[in-house]
Amino acid sequence: MNFIRVPAIAASVGSPCRRQPTDHQLSALASLNRDVQTKKHARLVLRNNCFSGSETNVDALIQRIDTIKCARNNRFRMRIQARLGFVPSVNRPSGRATVRLPEHTPAERLEKVRQSAVILAAKACLRYGAAGGSSFQVCLTCDPKAVDYQVVMGANRDTYGGAFKGWSANEDHHKICVPADWRLRVQRRGLTIAGGMMTLDVQPLVPHGDIELFQAVWVGQARGYGVTIHRGVMARLGAEVYHGQDAQHSIRGVLLKSRQANASHANAVSGYGLSIEAFIERYARFGRVVVDVEDARDSGACEYGIQSWCRAVGIDMSQEHAPLRSILDGFRLQPQIEVRRAVLLAIKRHRAETRRVKAARLRQER
Repeated sequence: MNFIRVPAIAASVGSPCRRQPTDHQLSALASLNRDVQTKKHARLVLRNNCFSGSETNVDALIQRIDTIKCARNNRFRMRIQARLGFVPSVNRPSGRATVRLPEHTPAERLEKVRQSAVILAAKACLRYGAAGGSSFQVCLTCDPKAVDYQVVMGANRDTYGGAFKGWSANEDHHKICVPADWRLRVQRRGLTIAGGMMTLDVQPLVPHGDIELFQAVWVGQARGYGVTIHRGVMARLGAEVYHGQDAQHSIRGVLLKSRQANASHANAVSGYGLSIEAFIERYARFGRVVVDVEDARDSGACEYGIQSWCRAVGIDMSQEHAPLRSILDGFRLQPQIEVRRAVLLAIKRHRAETRRVKAARLRQER
């Protein structure tokens, strides 16, 4: 049956009809007469198309017109959003994806990304996670003098329960202040973590040949959850980085470190190709060998890095030496390349002393 479009000023038919429209017929009438706004107009549409103009049919027609208008508006909105390039999200009754904008402003999202990068770097090389909980607060600054790292210890009496309810549990709260462009200044240069210490800020200096020099601020592990701030010069030659008080000290240190690294890698039995566990297993039989601080210094490690590593793994540096067994246990926790070099240097020294002792005994026996 062909339906007609009925304007609001059309005349009413003379004899009313009692025929009831089906759902399909209502949809066809509503699609053809979307300009209906009053019940009088809806009744005219029904009667002029040979249907009953009862109150029920009038309400049904108006509701069907509203539904069609809503669907058309939603389709129009989706086309506009697709042209603007919004990312759709799945939650739509019709089965089509809806569009949701990201939360917060672009500036706030960028600041959150910068802070997250700093927190990840701090967690990778510094101790955190006391029994009472820990927190990280990152401040982005444009003032080089404001660069800092502080750890404030607190107490929490709600951690323990049972017989220990009310006991005090330590909390560590880390407050970090880095330049606003820390990711550009430090992270993209590959200096986020150097020698087991976190770099807070760097300023490039005039290079010394192939050696890159940076005026830098870095943080090392202190006792417990404490940290120590250092300011000096970082020198980088290839993959080797050395921290020093000034440029000359750093240049000498990175050259020594590079020579030691090349000599160690040239030795086929150096153990540099072994995994962490394989390295520990191979040299655990030398557990009684004593590793001196001088071994770490001779291997090219900087003084700041030695102190930070010892405090991170719980070795008392004031003794100036430690058994190899303790060094290997710390190496499992903090597997730094400088520690591997110091261990190999100590074992090399131990083997040389053993050979000298055997040679002296043979001379005496003769």
